[in-house]
Amino acid sequence: MKVYVAASTGFCYGVNRAVSICERLLKNGIDVYTNGELVHNEEVVGNLKKMGLKILEGEKPVIDNEFDSSTFAVRAHGISPEIERDLRKSFRRVVDLTCPIVYNVFRLAEGLEKKGYLIVVYGKKGHAEVDALCGRLNNYLLVEPSYDLNEVFSEILKKRCDKVAIISQTTMNHKDFMEFSSQIEQSLDAKIDVFDTICSVTVKREEEARRLAEVCDAVIVVGGKKSSNTRKLAQIVQDFGKSAFHVREPDELPELSNFEKIGLISGTSTPYVQIQRILDYIETKYEGEVIHNG
Repeated sequence: MKVYVAASTGFCYGVNRAVSICERLLKNGIDVYTNGELVHNEEVVGNLKKMGLKILEGEKPVIDNEFDSSTFAVRAHGISPEIERDLRKSFRRVVDLTCPIVYNVFRLAEGLEKKGYLIVVYGKKGHAEVDALCGRLNNYLLVEPSYDLNEVFSEILKKRCDKVAIISQTTMNHKDFMEFSSQIEQSLDAKIDVFDTICSVTVKREEEARRLAEVCDAVIVVGGKKSSNTRKLAQIVQDFGKSAFHVREPDELPELSNFEKIGLISGTSTPYVQIQRILDYIETKYEGEVIHNG
């Protein structure tokens, strides 16, 4: 058995930055809170909680004087300005750990809206990044991947805007976003500007997932169950008609002895130690040969 490991595995820059800063704050004895998971990986969040990170329930944290000596860490997906204003009234300090790429999308959307554009956001309702983005806008339309094109056209026409900007949640499937954008461009009689805001790191991992699916019998996708970009990688492999095993730990893997070539890739919030446990397991149980940068 051979295991081909994608070149892009482990944390992306934005996740690494958020986790590293949070760890540094906690190691310095600072009382740190966040709302929801800092990143979408159960192991990473669990380790941070062991270090002292406190997670407030709900997307909009309760504002209380008990936090006036504490620090709030904005997670990598960002938060809306309204929530941030409330947090600054309650916490001694707010540390913004929003991924720089995500933050740039926020700024882009706000600037386009000021120029009179209707902002069409391609993304998933309820995703933290989408909530933070839409919380900054007034004139927008959220379109999910399961969209009905005629309904989208109808909603855009109701807005009565002569300028439309199409942007995306940074972790959406790049191919699907471009297809959606093309359909809008070809069918609406308005000024349409498409901004490819999908993170280049996630696009690269999509490409690697496709390459692995082409040459391997199955692909292991390592990452958190809530991670949008990790689930997307598994779906890409399945679309090739190959088996995709989305796992966090070795004990979640099925029997692999029937596979000669196995690919391995990870989501952007997966720590390399999690990947290494999977590789160690395969090397030990199946005497698999691990080939990096597959």
